[in-house]
Amino acid sequence: MRPMKDNYPIQTQCFRNIDEARKCLYDRYQDRYEILNKREILTGGFMGFGQKERLEISFRIKDVPQSYSRYPVQDQPFSSASESEESSFARQKAEILKTLSANSVQPAISSQISELSRQLQELNRKIDEKPVSSGNSSDEGHPSIERIEEMLSQNEFTLSYIKKIRSMLKSTFSLEQLDDFARVQRAVVDWIGESITVNHEVTIRKPRTVIIVGPTGVGKTTTLVKLATQNLIAAKNNAKKLQLCFITTDSMRVGAMEQLSRFADMFELSVQKAECVEDLKKIYESVRYSVDMIFIDTSGYSPNDASHIASLKATLDIPGMNPEVYLAVMASTKASDLINIMQNYEPFGYKSVIITKCDESKQFGNVISALSEKNKSISYITNGQRVGQCIEKANPIEFLIRLADFEVDRIHIEDKFGDK
Repeated sequence: MRPMKDNYPIQTQCFRNIDEARKCLYDRYQDRYEILNKREILTGGFMGFGQKERLEISFRIKDVPQSYSRYPVQDQPFSSASESEESSFARQKAEILKTLSANSVQPAISSQISELSRQLQELNRKIDEKPVSSGNSSDEGHPSIERIEEMLSQNEFTLSYIKKIRSMLKSTFSLEQLDDFARVQRAVVDWIGESITVNHEVTIRKPRTVIIVGPTGVGKTTTLVKLATQNLIAAKNNAKKLQLCFITTDSMRVGAMEQLSRFADMFELSVQKAECVEDLKKIYESVRYSVDMIFIDTSGYSPNDASHIASLKATLDIPGMNPEVYLAVMASTKASDLINIMQNYEPFGYKSVIITKCDESKQFGNVISALSEKNKSISYITNGQRVGQCIEKANPIEFLIRLADFEVDRIHIEDKFGDK
């Protein structure tokens, strides 16, 4: 109890903050209280440790005479869980201090400090003596890992692909094994090859229909003709005759019909043009029972041209046709654009990817990274203008032997990936 002011008793109480003080005072006294002073103090703890900041409020109750002590603070504290805990702690502290003499407290504290010091020294000793692991872990900054990352970057692999390789190195090789760079390099080449999925053709009921889609300028028409030529040559080598049909839906590019017709003339074939889904349906129904293969050329659009891509998809949606759809992309396209193209052409449900113009690029990390990230397979690569010779079935070997700065064991990769 503090001195009176205007015949009203002044009381003090600790709260966590001013909002809690006002709420508690109002709940008890409504509008009859008046806050006179407030200050921040430290409460609780033991021997100066564990103290908490509290707000000490001085207040008085209006219309209560000095002799009226119905609400003494010490008898009826406010119902606050935190304050009850502090009061309990304070009582326990007082009891402990009463039972301990000054001479006995100091040795107890000194003993605790000595024990803590001993434990810290023991922990430091264990950390210093901890041996370097020789198991399946390695230091991220090992020179072999840094060198591999630099080589992958030079080959235009994406950052996410490089991180995967780094993680595999750290989990596979010990520090001692990482010192053998030839072994590390060979493993990385194998991992790259294993990340390349090759699509294998399956026998499909006649007529086998092949469609190539993709952005403008990737060489769809030329690639379509190369595929047709490859199949004709294979049939001739097996003493078989193959009946083909060319159809173009490309109404956007000037001279598209003429270009395909020049190629078709080489095989004494004609080219039919379909400008809408009804045209394509009529042509398909007219030839489906008389030909072995149908090759459909398509218009090229920007991968971001969603409306035209959707329109092309609708044109090719012929019931019962069940075509093999391939996405053609250029080898020199940067990885982020390849990923965008693959994503935006997903509505076609393309079977696999054809990489064109490989002769115009030296690094293929961009292609491998994009295929891996989108979980897509590859069917063919093209590498020149000669129709009969510049297309071949994809194989990891063709990508691995072109890795710049890597020492590739040709015999090893041919044994490992020759039949992939």
